[in-house]
Amino acid sequence: MKRIIAVLAALLLVCAGALAEGTQERAQAVLEALLAGQFDAIVEQFDDTMRAAVDAKTLESGLGAVLAQVGGVTGIGGMQADEESRSAAASIFCENGSVTMVVAFDEDGRISALMLRPEQAAAAQERELPQGVTARAVTLFAGTARELSGELLLPEGADAQTPYAVLVHGSGPSDMDETVGGNKPLRDLAYDLAALGIGTLRFDKVTYAHPELPVATIDDEYTQPVAEALRVLREETGAQRAVYIGHSEGGMLAPYLTQACGFDAAVALAGTPWQLWEISYAQNMAIIAQLPEEQQEALTAQVDAQRALAQTLLQMSDEEAEATAVFGISAVYLRHMAQLDEIALAKDSGKPFLFLWGEADFQVSREAFDAWRDQLGDGERYTYITYPGLNHLFMPASEGDSILNAQAAYQTPKQMDARVAQDIAAWLAE
Repeated sequence: MKRIIAVLAALLLVCAGALAEGTQERAQAVLEALLAGQFDAIVEQFDDTMRAAVDAKTLESGLGAVLAQVGGVTGIGGMQADEESRSAAASIFCENGSVTMVVAFDEDGRISALMLRPEQAAAAQERELPQGVTARAVTLFAGTARELSGELLLPEGADAQTPYAVLVHGSGPSDMDETVGGNKPLRDLAYDLAALGIGTLRFDKVTYAHPELPVATIDDEYTQPVAEALRVLREETGAQRAVYIGHSEGGMLAPYLTQACGFDAAVALAGTPWQLWEISYAQNMAIIAQLPEEQQEALTAQVDAQRALAQTLLQMSDEEAEATAVFGISAVYLRHMAQLDEIALAKDSGKPFLFLWGEADFQVSREAFDAWRDQLGDGERYTYITYPGLNHLFMPASEGDSILNAQAAYQTPKQMDARVAQDIAAWLAE
């Protein structure tokens, strides 16, 4: 989920920068240089007053101090420029808030002011454990360089016959709660399931806990940690019945991970059998459709070029894939994903699947979600449920939420709709 937002925002920024003129063009160039760590290049554009006060090292440390307050960069918002005052402002979305960059230029186009203002996201709503539920800290890959923290929730009276689930995140770095702005969807789901008698294990992603470790494929990011989570779950509880529950990209990979790791059934939240690059393409086209008509042709050509590149993934050599990015994502990663036929895997597994989707989801379209049903049909092993008014996090959508303000849409603290856990529990009871 976070990866998709960041890629979309970055692509939109680059495309818009190519079309802008004057103050907006200069400001976007400054923003790109800032995020690329090109501090010397920015300082070279300072006027005499700015250069006397700020050098490249000071600018770098200043950005570091700001990001220390709001976390790593996850995306970029729109640029607003005022030609009369020769100033512009842009939002840099981060894990725990955002940064507003304000830049101004003199008559010669030199930078006369540059400010970075952190804005922390509203804290997520606190929740108490449901009555009778026990929380137990667990560790995945204990004693190794990739230890991951996790939490096991045990319903009252839990034993080996209790139904259990491993909760799996969407794309990008995520803690065990899948914290996005002021929201914690996996925490909410775990608590709601525990109150209904279903045990869960959730864990920090390797990309969150160990950003220094290489993650080249689906197996590095998902399969190995999920298999370890299932092993720990069974070791801690003796579970006879374990279900996979994946959200967003975790939902997209539900058939593959269910088979590869040995789960008994699977729930896919906001997933689709489409490829990750197909989702990125669709979202970029949705953005372009809302832009001024005179910009659409050039932007569409750039996005179409990325789609054409994606369609060659399976023909790329290892060397070509390692040197290529598609929609900002490693071609090695996308090529591995392209080799997985989620529909065939679901059919061949013989296992039951529950597919859930919020009808106000602007990241996964109705068409993308319906692809499950279109290709799997309505057999007794497949159940489909949609929720009017719920967004990609299965939380109530707000008026005005759209793909153009994706990051901002997730800043307001909310909670996952309790119906999601209720429907999962009812499905498991069958």
